[in-house]
Amino acid sequence: MDKLMIHNIKKEFFNLDLANYQLTFDDGLYSQYYYFSLFKPNHTPRIFFIITGLIQQGKARKVFDGKYLPHLKSRKYMYEAFVEKKFDQFLRLGELEIIADQKDVIIGAHSHFHDIIFTEHPLKKKLSQWKLHLLPLSLQYNDDSSLNRRSKLAYQGFSYSGGNLVKRSMTEWLDYIKYDTESCLEWFEKYLRFQPSIYCFPFNEYTPVLVEILKSYGFKRFYNGKSGDNEEIFSRMDIDNFFED
Repeated sequence: MDKLMIHNIKKEFFNLDLANYQLTFDDGLYSQYYYFSLFKPNHTPRIFFIITGLIQQGKARKVFDGKYLPHLKSRKYMYEAFVEKKFDQFLRLGELEIIADQKDVIIGAHSHFHDIIFTEHPLKKKLSQWKLHLLPLSLQYNDDSSLNRRSKLAYQGFSYSGGNLVKRSMTEWLDYIKYDTESCLEWFEKYLRFQPSIYCFPFNEYTPVLVEILKSYGFKRFYNGKSGDNEEIFSRMDIDNFFED
């Protein structure tokens, strides 16, 4: 069964025939709880990959009552969360607990910090403003086309120290992967009382180094946004592809 990648949900999704897809939901968003009942159970579990550092304390909010929510794209809700420190678009713990308690649901990890770093690797697509604002002001308008912002977990990249970019040592990179992963797993244990075994790469970016470290923490299956040559990594189609011209 083909796998479908879903982020923030909009009304048009419910006009699609999704019977032949396994549904996977990224980031841990309120809309995924709000519309939960509208996605009918399928032959395979629905998978929710959550960014643990963005899940807020609080009771569950209302669910779908016939009114559709305003739709925000990821670049907007990420900007609100990382720049404005507004987390309304993300799940509250009470909502996540309700989702996790459903028999046809699996909860997976999508990192703890979901952070970016300067790298020498070419960009996949146009840079989002929220990623710019995570960088020091002097770097937000960097015109060096050889440097781009990519996953801090997947790439070694450059740290910022004393006004300069300095390539992270291998030790620094590995330590960060472990720090993020341990923070994520500690969150799962504290609030959901289990350890996840499936992992979705932030920004759908990974390297063999990242995969091997994640496996050492007990992760067994990995999810990406495109096909690859690793049998342990499952590819997914973005639901927005249904609406492309």
